[in-house]
Amino acid sequence: MVDFHPIIGSVLPRILTQLNRDPNTLHYGSFDRNWWHYKIRDFSSIILQQGGYFLEMAADLPEFGGNRAQFRSFADAAVDFWAGRAVRRGAFEEYYPWEDGYPPLAFSTLAIAKIIHRKGTGTTRHSDALRKAAIKLTQRFEPQAANQQIAGLAALAVLKKLDPGLVNNPKFEHLTVKTLALQSEEGWFNEYDGPDLGYLSVSLDCLWDLYDYTGDPRFYDSAERAFSFLSRLVIHRRGSIGMHNARNTDYIVPYGICRFLQSENQELVNSARQVAAVLYSGTDSPLHFFHATDDRYWSHYIGHSVVRAQLVLDKIKPEHETKLPVIEPSVMKQSGMVVSSSAEHRIIISCLKGGIVTLTKEDDYFNDFGWIVFDHGKQFVTHWWTPSTVFSGSPDEIRISGHPVRFRENTSTPFKHFVLRAVSYFTGHKIISLLKNLLIFRKSDPRYAFTRHIELKKDQLVITDQISGLKGSELIVKAQRFSKRHVASADSFHPEDMEMVKGYTVETESHINGSVFIASTLVKLH
Repeated sequence: MVDFHPIIGSVLPRILTQLNRDPNTLHYGSFDRNWWHYKIRDFSSIILQQGGYFLEMAADLPEFGGNRAQFRSFADAAVDFWAGRAVRRGAFEEYYPWEDGYPPLAFSTLAIAKIIHRKGTGTTRHSDALRKAAIKLTQRFEPQAANQQIAGLAALAVLKKLDPGLVNNPKFEHLTVKTLALQSEEGWFNEYDGPDLGYLSVSLDCLWDLYDYTGDPRFYDSAERAFSFLSRLVIHRRGSIGMHNARNTDYIVPYGICRFLQSENQELVNSARQVAAVLYSGTDSPLHFFHATDDRYWSHYIGHSVVRAQLVLDKIKPEHETKLPVIEPSVMKQSGMVVSSSAEHRIIISCLKGGIVTLTKEDDYFNDFGWIVFDHGKQFVTHWWTPSTVFSGSPDEIRISGHPVRFRENTSTPFKHFVLRAVSYFTGHKIISLLKNLLIFRKSDPRYAFTRHIELKKDQLVITDQISGLKGSELIVKAQRFSKRHVASADSFHPEDMEMVKGYTVETESHINGSVFIASTLVKLH
């Protein structure tokens, strides 16, 4: 049985360090240490107030019984600080002042509303802040990062439970229909054009909140479909799929997964037990993704998801783990994910991410993240989730074609931050779409074209690449594990940053024929 108690104990002091614990200061209750202590930020990132929910839930764990009252007092302070900031002009800041952003609005309101609901203190004391948050949540919709939208809808569900007058029922139903429509037939929710198991697990947590606070079976059905997609890939990979995620996340949060351990459906219970064992049995290893996650995201949703998962596990009788099943090979048409196997070798291909490949057998692994074209200071990368990429074939032989994405490095400067603050003061969240297009969403560039042919045979994996449109002065190099796409929660350390291939014998040959770069990579299966 998975046990999160040790890691909760090790993370708790780090989260408490993020909190201003001095009740005799103006900033008591802020979880943004960079603001209240180091003074290197000129606003308190309100999304970090979720740390208060971590403490509220951790107070229920027996090992913290002696500090229960203090934890809950800190959670009260987190609520008070949130409420004082939420009524300000341009409130709900995460990355810059006067941002009025949707993720800080959704996640912080959900956490704060759940704290208030657990305490049963009512809404009178913080009515203005809660009302302002409810109005904003009903007026906004986030289709590109579905986990944020699901969190916002869950926040509205808790607000409705606290005070039905805070949320208009027809508006809530309208948002429910739109939100659930973001789920694909394969079970995943849209995250920057594709599936991402890390953010899907966050969505799972929030779908359970929606089901618990509304009793609406649509949310349970949605959670079951999402879990089915997640479990299939996790069990096949025997772990997180990492760079095969649309948003490059390595972590997967546990609460929504562990809730299925309480299901009356034994098949779901078995699957949840297998997924939990694969993902979390090794949390004592310093290389586990939890240990690479920074304190910001422990204060964000990861911390309270782990605590809530442990509270579920403490109620469940331990059982022997069942043998992991063999996942049937398939090409998933919507997500472009391919799963296949040869003997004990398992392969995952992300066709819409330039055909990146991961091959595994026990502790051995091979990764191929495509190519980077350097053209006079410009970079063109094939490793980028691009819906316009075309693919066809079978689980054992797939062909992929598309155009690489031009990557532009963005360096932070005082002048840029000055301009950002000046513009945000007058426009707030209206500039967010512009910033997303600058940092995140980029279209493929037609000046180059690439094709990739991947064939899994009995004794070898063969990858054949071509990049056309060369002018003759380009430098083409193998891409490292790092994705060029900006995602705040990504880029935590991973062992594959140091070593992309372990235990496999790999041979790569390449040459340029006129305007075409040609490469062949052969991986021996032993």
